[in-house]
Amino acid sequence: MLELTHEMTFRERIEGPLGPTESSPPRLCWQIAEATLSGPRIAAKLAMPGLDWIRVEPDGTRRQDQRAQFLTDDGVAILMRYDAAIIRADPGFAAALAAGEETAFGAQYMCMAPLFDVADPEYGWLTHNLFVARGRLAGPREIEYEIHRLV
Repeated sequence: MLELTHEMTFRERIEGPLGPTESSPPRLCWQIAEATLSGPRIAAKLAMPGLDWIRVEPDGTRRQDQRAQFLTDDGVAILMRYDAAIIRADPGFAAALAAGEETAFGAQYMCMAPLFDVADPEYGWLTHNLFVARGRLAGPREIEYEIHRLV
C-alpha cells in the first residue's frame, strides 16, 4: 500500500500573466518572482525567476508546465519542474484568484507531481523518489503546495 510523507512546502509569488497565446489550447505565461521550499530536510529559495506556462482547456481546466531553480541554504542548486499539474475549472477558485483571496487545501482540485534534479548526494532523496502535491491560493498572487513523498 502506498503511503504519503509530507516532505516540504512550496510557496511562490507569481507575476503576470502574459497572454493568452493564440495556440490551441491558449496558454498563459506567469513569472515566478519569489519562491521557497521548506521542510525538515530542505530550506531553499528561488535562485532566479522561473516560468509557469499554463494551458487553458475549453472547459477552463488549467494544465501547468513549470520550471524553477532553487539554491539551498547550504549552497546546492536544485531544479524543480512539473508538467503533471492540473487545476480543475471551479467558479470559487476563479473568484478567489481574481480577488486575491486565500483558499483552503481541498477547496479546489489543484494537484501536481514535481520532479527534482540535483547533483549533490546529500539531496539525492529528491531525485530518487516520487512526489505529489496539493495546492491552494495563499493570498494575492501567492500559491502554496504541500509536497508529499510516496513511500
